[in-house]
Amino acid sequence: MARVVTTYSTVDWSDDGALVTKTRSPAFDARRRFRNELRVNRLLLEEPPPIPTPPMVGHSARTRGLTFAAVAAEPLGPKYPLDLRGEQVDAMVELALRLRSYSPRRRWLRRFNAVRRLHLAHRFGLLTASEAGHLVGLARLVHTRPRFAHGDLTARNVLCEGATLHLIDWEWAGLYPDGYDLAFLWFSVVDVGGGRARVEQHVDGDPRTFLLSALLVQLWHLQWYVPPEFRAKHLVTRDELVARLLGR
Repeated sequence: MARVVTTYSTVDWSDDGALVTKTRSPAFDARRRFRNELRVNRLLLEEPPPIPTPPMVGHSARTRGLTFAAVAAEPLGPKYPLDLRGEQVDAMVELALRLRSYSPRRRWLRRFNAVRRLHLAHRFGLLTASEAGHLVGLARLVHTRPRFAHGDLTARNVLCEGATLHLIDWEWAGLYPDGYDLAFLWFSVVDVGGGRARVEQHVDGDPRTFLLSALLVQLWHLQWYVPPEFRAKHLVTRDELVARLLGR
C-alpha cells in the first residue's frame, strides 16, 4: 500500500489502487478542518459540481479519515510550480470559471471574512493602520457577493488524467468573494513565467474585487505559511497589490 505523508495529513492507497484515504494529522485546527471537508464532500455527492472531483465513498470521524475513489493521475505540480505550460494555467483558470456557476445553499458553509483578515494583517504588522483602514472600507464596498469557492486552487490540488482535470482537497471550501479561486491561483503561480498575466486576462467586473482577494491570500500566507527564505519575494507582491488598490 502506497503512502504519502504531508504536514497536515497522511494519504494511503488501497492495495488494489482503487481507493485513497486521507487522514488528517492531529495538528492545529484538525477537527474543524476535517468536519468542513467531510460536509463539503457530502454536499458534492448530493449536488455534483460542474467540474470533475473524485467522489467520497467513506469516512471515519474517529480517525479523521476520508476515503475517495482513486484517480490514476498525478498533480499538475506543487503549490508553487516553476514550469507550468501556458495551456495548463489556462486549464486551471477554466476550472475556477466553471466552479463559479456552482451555488449550493447550506447554512453551515464557512464564510470568508475579509474585514477580519485585514485587521489580523494589521495586528501582525503586515499593513499600516492607514492601509488597513482604507482597505477595510474597500472590502465593505466590493466584497459583497459571496460565492461558493474551493478556496485552495493550486497545481497540487489538480490531478491530470489525460485531458481531464480533477479538483481535490476541499477542506477550505466555502463562501468567498466572487473570483477568489482565480485570485488564489494567481497567487500560487508567482514563479511561472507569464502565469499571473494569463490569470488576470480572465478577471471581469470590478478589478478591485480580484486584487483585494489576491492581497488577502498573500497576507494570510505571510502571516502563517511563507518560509523565511521566500518572505522577501512575497513582501514585494504585497507591496505591489497595496499600491494598485490604493492608487499609488
